Amino acid sequence: MYRAYSRRRPPIRLSRLLLLVSASISLYLFCFTIFGTNSKWIGEPYAPLQTFKLKETDLELRRSSTDQAQLQIPRSQPVPDPGVPCIPGLPNIPAKIWQSAKSENLSTKQKAWASTWLEKNPSFEHELVTDETWNQYVEKKYGAIRPDIVSLFKGLQVAILKADLLRYLILLADGGIWSDIDATCAMPVADWLPADANDVMFAGGNVTSHTPWSEGIGLIVGLEFDGEWEGEGSGLSSQLTNWVFAARPGSRHLQLVVDDIVRNLNDIALENGVTAEGITLDMISDVVEVTGPWRMTLGILESLSCMLGRRIDERDFSRGKKPRVLGDVVVMPGNAFAAKQNGYPTGQGPVLVTHHYEGSWKVLARQAKHRRKRKMMETEARRKTAD
Repeated sequence: MYRAYSRRRPPIRLSRLLLLVSASISLYLFCFTIFGTNSKWIGEPYAPLQTFKLKETDLELRRSSTDQAQLQIPRSQPVPDPGVPCIPGLPNIPAKIWQSAKSENLSTKQKAWASTWLEKNPSFEHELVTDETWNQYVEKKYGAIRPDIVSLFKGLQVAILKADLLRYLILLADGGIWSDIDATCAMPVADWLPADANDVMFAGGNVTSHTPWSEGIGLIVGLEFDGEWEGEGSGLSSQLTNWVFAARPGSRHLQLVVDDIVRNLNDIALENGVTAEGITLDMISDVVEVTGPWRMTLGILESLSCMLGRRIDERDFSRGKKPRVLGDVVVMPGNAFAAKQNGYPTGQGPVLVTHHYEGSWKVLARQAKHRRKRKMMETEARRKTAD
């Protein structure tokens, strides 16, 4: 689990100092390997495709999935579709809206929700990926460079896991704006970010070297819930939304999110003695933690920590009334994408997107949770009987 900085500084002992030095070196090598030295991290594409070795003990989020000491992980660098213009004021992010649905036969409500995106953004392109086409999309974009991703994605039978992974894969490959089919656009995307840098809080990175300031932005996310930091080891008190976000093609933050999810799903399959096809909701403690916004939040925090050379946690972006800039990432306040979830806060700017929560996956997840609980109770009862 991600651990935030402690507010208290413990006494420094020699063994602890050596451990800190070792961890710092490992973190530096990991970040150096991912981000490289041949390109700047703002406004430029990845360096050429390469393979790097990563020790899973180097960072807290790396879980052990095999007895091997190291993993070979190729970098994801799919080629975005040419000819898509970028959003005015955001030259790194294509003016294209991505959504997914079971089929092209949308319900009346879904059509109404989806139409708001083109009504507010009439010059943007729009693409709907369905259950019939998502395998083809992933094969086209990742088949030549990440066959492991293609194999895992095609094998997954749990729709919500697949839908979560799909959104990260799409924006990693092509960039643009992701919106769940049950989210509506309340303001044109080109107006999401304030033009005046005085209306933004800069928390780290050199994005302000760009004129205007927004030209260096590569990822826009919002707060799903915005809580007070509760101390070391307490878990996340604030979480980012994954029902709507915008990214440049090849975002290194999304690359880390994708790699972490792929590892995590492979771990689940291995622990249960199945392949990707055999993964079920009964094997998963919480979808949010495996592929959802919790997992995305951790990945972005880890990536920003590497990018900025210091540990980033929710204190860097929570409890604010203005958009917060960290590196090339903008974190919008809670009212922007999740006004209802945050209690309709005042003084945080306008509502940009509204999520209507039509998704049916939560019902299936609750049913799986009840089955796990019942199974645990039955196992405990048998153990007591045997004793």
